Amino acid sequence: MQQTAPEIEDVRCWLLVADLRGFTPLSRGMRSEDLDLLLGAWMFRCKELIENRHGIVNKYLGDGFLAYWREAVTSPEEVVAIISILKEFQQQEGPEFRFVVHFGSVAIGGVASMGEESLIGGEVNLIFRLEKLAGSLGESCCVSDTANTKLRGLVTTRFLGEFELKGFEGKCAFFAV
Repeated sequence: MQQTAPEIEDVRCWLLVADLRGFTPLSRGMRSEDLDLLLGAWMFRCKELIENRHGIVNKYLGDGFLAYWREAVTSPEEVVAIISILKEFQQQEGPEFRFVVHFGSVAIGGVASMGEESLIGGEVNLIFRLEKLAGSLGESCCVSDTANTKLRGLVTTRFLGEFELKGFEGKCAFFAV
């Protein structure tokens, strides 16, 4: 039986990575059952907020996740709305988390695992590097240069600087929201 190669589509998307802050110390200070309940409740609420704004949570990553919105069906105003909603959620009682928003082209398709679409490409790698950068800078909500350009005038940002990121040529401008 000959298998056909899975279709891969190049799509312009809004990407969002969220991560719990201080998860390792938190996990050491809690019983496993309590930690599981806390993490599950946080992820469930984030998934609900994202899906209510037509986003797709693509992957769960231990103490975080990757979500995306296709540009063809998502306006910059809708992205501003999800940023606002998640910033409000950050202010509520619960675990502290940070998130980063980026815009770029990704390959969607290919080898799917457990019913998830695969997102691959340099832009996916970039957003994970940016999330780590946000953590090292102590920022709770950031956007990449491309996201900032697409959102210009819709959300107030603060320039954090230009940074070299492992595996990427040149410097990347980064902004706090």
